[in-house]
Amino acid sequence: MMIKKISAKYQWMIVIILGFIITLVLYLSQVPASFLLGPMLAGIIVGLNRFDIYIPKSLFNLSQGILGCLTAKAITASVLMDLVSYWQLALVITISTIIISIAIGLFIVRFSNLPGSTAIWGIMPGGASAMVGICGDYGADPRLVALIQYLRVIFVILMLAVFSHFFAQETMTNNGNNAVWFATSKINLLYTILIAIIGVAIAKIIRFPSGRILLSMVIGTVLQINGIVQLETPLWLLLLCFGSIGLSVGLRFNIAVIKLAVRLLPIILLSIFMMLIFCYGQAILLHYYLGLDYLTCFLATSPGGLETSVVIALDTQSNLSIILPLQILRLFSVLVFGPIIARYLSTRFH
Repeated sequence: MMIKKISAKYQWMIVIILGFIITLVLYLSQVPASFLLGPMLAGIIVGLNRFDIYIPKSLFNLSQGILGCLTAKAITASVLMDLVSYWQLALVITISTIIISIAIGLFIVRFSNLPGSTAIWGIMPGGASAMVGICGDYGADPRLVALIQYLRVIFVILMLAVFSHFFAQETMTNNGNNAVWFATSKINLLYTILIAIIGVAIAKIIRFPSGRILLSMVIGTVLQINGIVQLETPLWLLLLCFGSIGLSVGLRFNIAVIKLAVRLLPIILLSIFMMLIFCYGQAILLHYYLGLDYLTCFLATSPGGLETSVVIALDTQSNLSIILPLQILRLFSVLVFGPIIARYLSTRFH
């Protein structure tokens, strides 16, 4: 049991040291996404011990913007043309994911006392932070939505870490982003951070939560494809971003949220596993249809969200040209149709 009344300064010292130790152990054990998983596990531990610290929203938002710029580095004209070459499969995967999300949401509503809107927003894949950020505007309980979304993120990261152990060997030959510790061009680094800030600012103005990563990615992609700027994301900056995102996820798991949902935990876990099994079934289909390695297919169809898939893809050098288009297409589809579906189900099955 933790000692009460620990000051915020010492809480931060504890979580940073704990995060560093866990991350180091995972890194030395060659666990993929260790720089995301380590801070997340540290955040869960201290969050459940009633620490009241949190990642500043501005830092979390900027981290997403930087991650958007990082993904933009991998998007080229050929990547966009690749999506056109298999658009039918991408459409089938996206539509089927939304349909199964509705079915699982109805399953939760049927066998629990959760309202339809909360169940749908909780199970919708694509972007956990986006779902949690906007679900309250549509009558859902943000605490329960956060629980379902981030429990799924944790399971996805753990499962992908296991998959990566078995399948990453073949993906290491793919062309990935070879991150370096320090920027080779300080002016390009400045441009990259500026693009992230602009993307985050626009997302705030238009009230588009997932726009923090998507708008930064779009702006960075357009500028880079046209040769206006060369995006620069040194490793120290990525570690800061991954750490803040992972810690932010972990710190959301406090005693109050757990107690609130303990009675619903079995049905929530069952729904998460149903979604995981379905999405990994899609991955197998993608593997046989396009002949890609399994890990790339798992990441492309993973219900853990865009950020999680990108972080693990970069760590294992998986094929971002496949992962990004499918994840982005699904996220846009969920953001467009999610509110309509959730609103309809909340009025019909509440």
